[in-house]
Amino acid sequence: MYNKIYIKQLLYRRKIKLNNKKTLNDILEDFQKIEMKIIENQGEINDTLENMLQLNDCELKEKLDGYEDFIKYLDGQIEYLKKMESHYNKRRKVLENSIVKCRESMVRAFDLTDSSKIKTFNYNFSICESESWKLDENVLSEEDKKQLLDKGLAKSVFKPSLADIKSDYKDMSDEDRPDWIVIEKKKYIRVS
Repeated sequence: MYNKIYIKQLLYRRKIKLNNKKTLNDILEDFQKIEMKIIENQGEINDTLENMLQLNDCELKEKLDGYEDFIKYLDGQIEYLKKMESHYNKRRKVLENSIVKCRESMVRAFDLTDSSKIKTFNYNFSICESESWKLDENVLSEEDKKQLLDKGLAKSVFKPSLADIKSDYKDMSDEDRPDWIVIEKKKYIRVS
């Protein structure tokens, strides 16, 4: 009996590979059709339904294996792209630093020649000055901070610590937990 079913499964697999492959949704639809046939059969599972269940189960397992193989391939691609991204980021930074050094050398040339403008055949160069502002927050007093907040020139940022909130409220029942805590649960696949 087992050999007969196994041979049928192998033949069916080959037939599937030769014909068009089923999608995961097609396989799930087949399970629903089998379920309807079982209901029509008053819950009795005959040999035909048993074979259909085994074949569909086999297809599902094969499809899940295929999905996991594809996921592993994509993970490999992601790692490769991350490495290439890192490689190109380093190259980009080297080139950007080269541009900064070239521009600094050009400014030094203007300073050494005491020039503010130089005209060449291709370009017009002139020295400009920009400003960059920073705040030394260590020097700011609490009164200064309050004044900046009152004038709308600063923002008071509220940043809750989700890890600490989770630790503090995790043992509380759903009914007692404040409604401002939203817990989303999501199923996932663990592959071993």
